[in-house]
Amino acid sequence: MTLSINTNIAATRASQYLASNHQNLQKSLDRLSSGKRITGPADDAGGLAVSMKLEHSINGLKGVANGISNGTSLLQVQDGVFQSMGDIITRIGELKSMYDDVSKSSTDQGLYDSELADLAGQIGAMASTTFNSVDLFGGLAGGATALKVQLDTSGSNSMEISDTEVDAAGTALKTVIDGTTFGAGGVTNANITAALDYVAGLRAGNGGETKRLEYALASVNTQITNLTAANGRIVDVDIAQESANLARQQILVQASASMVAQANSANNVALQLLQ
Repeated sequence: MTLSINTNIAATRASQYLASNHQNLQKSLDRLSSGKRITGPADDAGGLAVSMKLEHSINGLKGVANGISNGTSLLQVQDGVFQSMGDIITRIGELKSMYDDVSKSSTDQGLYDSELADLAGQIGAMASTTFNSVDLFGGLAGGATALKVQLDTSGSNSMEISDTEVDAAGTALKTVIDGTTFGAGGVTNANITAALDYVAGLRAGNGGETKRLEYALASVNTQITNLTAANGRIVDVDIAQESANLARQQILVQASASMVAQANSANNVALQLLQ
């Protein structure tokens, strides 16, 4: 073997191996600390591109799921109002029965009329209920407008939440809302029954819409789970495998460093020959 002072090929090669092994060690540390197999485009450009698309789809679906959840919350508030309206109408029915009691004086009947007016006013106020500033029933002055809930990321599949103007002229509920007396020309038993049937129908519709959103949310969550799993198979690191690789790279780095030291010591042999 030729001894050379100016050029130490063995040391140069050992240094190159040391640098390469150290780089691989750093990559292994990055993967284990991040939990990802792909930490940059150089690791797997194709896999990274697919992962980015999957993450975009997952984030979009999460937005849809959030919108569906908000729609469900809106329906729950709406149903709560319907339930309260039904309770009030039932109370009005009780007042009507007591008003018609032959033993009640005109003074008593006046008290029942007073409570009727208060309860009717409360129903009217409920018709203006909002959810995060969104009118649930079209408002006292405006008409009903559809409240849309997106059910997928394409925007082509949506569901309209009914926001019927419950106090609109001509509705059975409006007759009760405008009621001020149980006397002549006032609220009748037929009016009360019609109003209760009307609210019951609205509540039934609300239940159907709520159930559809429940199924839609379950479907979206399933998609999120499946896409997340698919993305994980692409980018997530195998901890056991990478831990073994880390141990291997640590040994190689130590061995390379030792070889660099030994290769550099070869120059000392050449110097001894010059003595």
